[in-house]
Amino acid sequence: MGDEKLDDAGVRDGFDLLVTPDVRYTRLLRRDMRRLSFLFVISGLLLSITSLGTFTADGGWLFAGLFGLPFGVVWFIAGLINGAAYLRRHVELSAPVRYVFTAEAIEWHTAHAALRLPWTAIRHAVRMREAYRLDCADQQPRYLCRTTLTPAEDARVTAYLDERLAARLATEASVRPMPPVGAGS
Repeated sequence: MGDEKLDDAGVRDGFDLLVTPDVRYTRLLRRDMRRLSFLFVISGLLLSITSLGTFTADGGWLFAGLFGLPFGVVWFIAGLINGAAYLRRHVELSAPVRYVFTAEAIEWHTAHAALRLPWTAIRHAVRMREAYRLDCADQQPRYLCRTTLTPAEDARVTAYLDERLAARLATEASVRPMPPVGAGS
């Protein structure tokens, strides 16, 4: 674990954790990916069906159908392939992850990839049984494994998430100037 300095406000300089996810956490990730794959299958199917309906039309609608059908088929096939891929067990999902919590961001480091997520991109954090779900501005949830954390580590992560998100909300909630009434009229 990293060096930390505590003050009255909590953890100032951040810390890092090395976590090895277990079966419950990897099941959560696979379930989330299957949901996304199902969305691709349904969207692709709907786009393909509606594109086929435009083939009887004239002009621009015919062009829209010719454009939409291949995209619908690709989305449908991608959803089927991706969904089937996440039914199998992946070694990468249970590989050790190093989480680095700093004042600017949360970082994930594995043997295969690294991700840096600034606090400004995190809209909300939800504490689930298996993980912390971070709802982000790009509508893509990120997960922090908590199934193998000790109670002390879990409390530390919870406190740091609360502290950093409260600080971010405080800066966003500052008073913004209101435009003058009747300006530009």
